[in-house]
Amino acid sequence: MVGTGGGPERLAVRRRGGVMGTLGVLGAVAALVAAGLLRWLPVKARGRGEDLSPVAVAGLRGGTAAALGVALVELHLAGTVEVVRHGRLLRVGHKGPGPGLTPLHRALWAAFGRALSPLDAGNSPAARRARAELFAELTARGLRCGRARLLLAALAALAACGLGVAVAVGGDLAVGLPPAVLPLAVLAAPARTLAGRRVLRGLRRRNPPPGAAEAVHSSDVALLVALYGRPALKRLVPELADRTALLGGRSLSETVAGENRARNDFGGVTGGSYPGGGM
Repeated sequence: MVGTGGGPERLAVRRRGGVMGTLGVLGAVAALVAAGLLRWLPVKARGRGEDLSPVAVAGLRGGTAAALGVALVELHLAGTVEVVRHGRLLRVGHKGPGPGLTPLHRALWAAFGRALSPLDAGNSPAARRARAELFAELTARGLRCGRARLLLAALAALAACGLGVAVAVGGDLAVGLPPAVLPLAVLAAPARTLAGRRVLRGLRRRNPPPGAAEAVHSSDVALLVALYGRPALKRLVPELADRTALLGGRSLSETVAGENRARNDFGGVTGGSYPGGGM
């Protein structure tokens, strides 16, 4: 009698577990879809991608690091800043910042009134404000997720992951594992929307990377660096890349921000700490 009584109870428990597992999977899928929509919509940009400045294109592709790097490249190509000792940059005294520049260019140019590393100039208050304005513009055009949407997408992705883990731990590993793992792709994805991706694809289609022996007009250098990052920087602006920390390798040491730290640890500072190190 005890054996026969336990059978229906175990069956009921299994049924309840199956229902809870199904609800968990449905909840995880719904949360994952919400995270994806928050992260990647809209599909179409507000306005044309062709009118984006190289700095904006760089910010869209690579975030803060790329935007700062391209702004420095443009200032260098315009002859308004020069590389001095230890990889620092200094404003050329008799030249202004130049016409048609973004607030980020002007902030960096002002910072280079004294010899500074790219790290220090990029971390100046004016440069941080200019970066915030740049990303706000990209967000307003539907090309990049703002902070609020990124946070909501992250919360939805974490909820999906938690529900998937709960289903997997509950005994249905094959069903629970995908919704537990897929949210990680959402969390690791760049802040670009689908519209931003389309804009970058279109710009790359119209501006392919130059061949090894192909001459590049100076007016195209900044956009190519914005689109293709480190390879284009090393190919098109080798002197600037080699003498500063723009490629993100070991820094040409003494930055104002890192000198005290260097004295303590008997070493230099690495270029990875520079926001442009992620070109």
